[in-house]
Amino acid sequence: MKALLILSLLFSSALAEAKTFEIFDGQFYNGLYYPLIDMIEWGEQRGEKPHMEFHLHSKDKPLEISAVAGEKNGKRVLWLNILLPHRHERVCRHVLAPLHFEKGMKLYAYRDNRDTDYDNIYVSSEPIKNLPEYKMPAYERCSDANASNMPEEMAKAREPSSAPVATQAPVAPVGSEKKQGEGLKIDYENAAVPFSF
Repeated sequence: MKALLILSLLFSSALAEAKTFEIFDGQFYNGLYYPLIDMIEWGEQRGEKPHMEFHLHSKDKPLEISAVAGEKNGKRVLWLNILLPHRHERVCRHVLAPLHFEKGMKLYAYRDNRDTDYDNIYVSSEPIKNLPEYKMPAYERCSDANASNMPEEMAKAREPSSAPVATQAPVAPVGSEKKQGEGLKIDYENAAVPFSF
């Protein structure tokens, strides 16, 4: 009985840990590799308002992110553009945001590329000291019919970006199979999802 209790505790602790990092791809889709991005809500344990940290595991081909606070189905979200300049592609997703993030609020962004494994982009509702500022590109809607785009009324209110990345990779024909990478399982309830939740 004691061994069963210990196994149960270990399993539930592993599940809790698995929900800590929300996963963006790190897999192949239609023959193209989409780098891993850890999406972490952080800061509350230090007595601060939580902010989002994006670990971009693509040091050799740097990515850019733009984020806009909003709502979807009554949940606070960040609408994301992930720009892959090396192949002139834009991916639109959304991810659950800290509860105090409100639709249309001003966001502060910082980028720290000092880690050898990943670049880190911070998105916060208030300034963070001792971090280099990051000028996020303007949010632009993706042309992919399945993209998780910010609602039309929010998109119209924003200026288009002057960023060189403005095209979407060709969409695979309906019925084509996507190739799954090794390893990572995606929990779409807690991940940056390409579709609706």
